[in-house]
Amino acid sequence: MIIPLFLVVLFVAAGTLTPMFGQNPISSSISEVTVYSDRARVTRSAVTNVAAGSSVLEFIGLPVGLDVGSLEVSGKSSNALTIEGIDLREEFLAASANPRVQEVEQQLRRLTEQKNALTAQKTVLNEKRLFFSNLSAGLGKMEKGPLSLNEIRQLYAYYGEEISKLSESLLAGEQDERRLDPEIDRTQHELKKLQSAANKSQKKVFVNVKVSAVTKAEFVIRYVIEGAGWTPSYDARFDSTGEKVELRYNAEVHQQTGEDWSNVGMVLSTAQPAKTGRMPELSPLIIDYRSEEPPPLLPVPVPTTLAPRASKAYAAAAQQDALEKMEISQSKIEQTGLSVSYRVGLKVTIPSDGESHRTTVTVLPLEGKPEYVTTPKLDSGVFLKLHLTNGSDNPLLPGSVSVFREGEFVGTVPMQWVQSGAEFDLYAGRNDTIKVERKELVNKRSESGMINRKLMEERRYQISAQNFRSAPIKLSISDQLPVSWNAEIVVNQSNFSNQPTTTDKDSGKVTWSIDLNPKEKKIIEFGYSVGWPKGKEITSGF
Repeated sequence: MIIPLFLVVLFVAAGTLTPMFGQNPISSSISEVTVYSDRARVTRSAVTNVAAGSSVLEFIGLPVGLDVGSLEVSGKSSNALTIEGIDLREEFLAASANPRVQEVEQQLRRLTEQKNALTAQKTVLNEKRLFFSNLSAGLGKMEKGPLSLNEIRQLYAYYGEEISKLSESLLAGEQDERRLDPEIDRTQHELKKLQSAANKSQKKVFVNVKVSAVTKAEFVIRYVIEGAGWTPSYDARFDSTGEKVELRYNAEVHQQTGEDWSNVGMVLSTAQPAKTGRMPELSPLIIDYRSEEPPPLLPVPVPTTLAPRASKAYAAAAQQDALEKMEISQSKIEQTGLSVSYRVGLKVTIPSDGESHRTTVTVLPLEGKPEYVTTPKLDSGVFLKLHLTNGSDNPLLPGSVSVFREGEFVGTVPMQWVQSGAEFDLYAGRNDTIKVERKELVNKRSESGMINRKLMEERRYQISAQNFRSAPIKLSISDQLPVSWNAEIVVNQSNFSNQPTTTDKDSGKVTWSIDLNPKEKKIIEFGYSVGWPKGKEITSGF
């Protein structure tokens, strides 16, 4: 026999519900979180027995910052189940309601008691040492007369042994205190942080349900809350040849929503629910003579059809698989046409501490053609650049790329937005086995003309490049010529020892692509002159 499963969903509604007498509050646990750029959609679940007929269930422990308009409750059971109403209320908590606060308070009490015991022990030891010091000072004032030499030796031996024990005990106590002090400071700092961030209140939802018979039902509570988000980051690991790179797509997840996400499924979404989905309307642009008071703007027409509630948009974003911090698991990627969602395969724990927690979204193996590039006018360093193609089905979002070459961290570079199938360049840091040097050979000013006197600035440069690698390379060298925006200012290119491979007339950028064999050295010389009428000054950016 097949038992039908009844499912009902209800969004938050106004009303006042009161739980039945004897009904215990129901705790729910977070099972899944969908994280957007500036907020999150939380899914909670709970299983409870429901009495026949109408009853009111009280679900506690919801964060006070949840978006009321996004709250929805659904329920399913083997019997017909109807949710007839929802009532959301705020409940003020005792200061020590947070279990973690209680745990840290107990830890601080234990540490403080240990330090107090050490302080008391230190006081007793100092009293004993003072006693033996006074005893030593009074040896010559004994009422029975002076002590014999043998008695003095015995007393001093006993005195020395006891003083040595006391000193060792005092030293050990001071060492224990020094170890305790930073632990106490750390615990006090954590407690202060927890108390300042502790929820002073929480929300609870009363759900009016009706079933035909006693049944066990599963309830799902969903809501949107701010104070959470994620940003992409990348690790790029180049192999020894520089032709292959493993691009690890990471997510830096942070949240300070007031509730910890412990061992939950997680989805990372590029959707932007905070932004309106409706095109803005133009207001009339009125032109008239200036008056004392400007005329009011005409009202913008409001469409009669209201947009769907935001909570329904979130309802389509429910996800199930998740990720776990510090473990690498590739995500399942879903694309709706408007946004991309990354389902990561393991569970994850993100505390409500506002700190960034990294998890791996996916790993992209890429292959491209390496090229060495340099702009010696700005930096004489030579950089390895790999020309790649985004072979994944989804875009690469802007973020920071940590570059590793042959296992060594070489620096960070920015990642721009890269569409699926688009080409992009990824830099892999400097290479010190290729030396480039730029020298100024000529820098002079002269005058010419008898009637129309003109001034002229002449420049000439030399760029040398040498390959100290064991393999041949292709090197791209960039420099620039001045660009005139005035017809009276004339820029003339002088002789080039090597003609540029490319020239951009708008920016003046010139690029040489040269091949260098091992140990080979090549020299490029180029120059230009700038002329203009005497009596005027030009901006000398060259």
